[in-house]
Amino acid sequence: MQLAHHFALLAGYGTAIVGWLVLARLFPGLWPRREPVRFATPWREVGWACLGVLGVILVGQLYVRRWMLPTWEPLAPLIEAVNQALIFSPILAVPLLRGHGLDSAWLPLDRLGARLLVGIALAAAAILAFTLVRAGSDLWPQVYPRVYHPGNFGLAVQVLCEDVAIAILFVRLRAAIGLRGTIVLVACLFAAAHIPSMLSTGASAAEVAGLALDAGLGIVVLCAAQRSADVWWVWSVHYAMDMMQYHAIPA
Repeated sequence: MQLAHHFALLAGYGTAIVGWLVLARLFPGLWPRREPVRFATPWREVGWACLGVLGVILVGQLYVRRWMLPTWEPLAPLIEAVNQALIFSPILAVPLLRGHGLDSAWLPLDRLGARLLVGIALAAAAILAFTLVRAGSDLWPQVYPRVYHPGNFGLAVQVLCEDVAIAILFVRLRAAIGLRGTIVLVACLFAAAHIPSMLSTGASAAEVAGLALDAGLGIVVLCAAQRSADVWWVWSVHYAMDMMQYHAIPA
């Protein structure tokens, strides 16, 4: 079942990335080639980013122990979104504290509406590909409205914060060690970050080994993400694919 899920994710992400490549060729103004961000002291900026990651881990422990904003049912999705923003705030604050621009977090604001619409369309195509490939999945018309239910707002904010955090770390590592090494390293770190939670829930060795597939998929996604230097469309697709674990397969 784990492999079936991975293959469906590959189909979903692959569909979105191929779609993005086609659209980026047809509309080059949406994603012009941007020069890599450079820093006077790259390793110092990597150190700041790592401090931000450490801060996320520490604040995350407060969340695990329920020491953050308590859930109040009428506003539960909004409260969850605020909690997620607080958890990721240490690394999200790094560009601000260091006086760096939005380009150092892959958050370009030019033609934002058009790029978001493209991301939403690519996410819809990715969901369709997933539901077609994943055995036992509900059909696209059933799955799609579940993904965008208002109750998922907190999860959407969480994924956005994750993607911006990855961009912040990626940009600084690239300035220090180059593009290829950064793609492999960040993809492996992102996959390895799931190990503690998997072990705590009694995941099998085969499931943990499946993280190698996650790392491979991460490399593919990061290749496209760094070319676009744009979190917005990546977030749309990443959120949709993350929701497949909750909303594609009937309980």
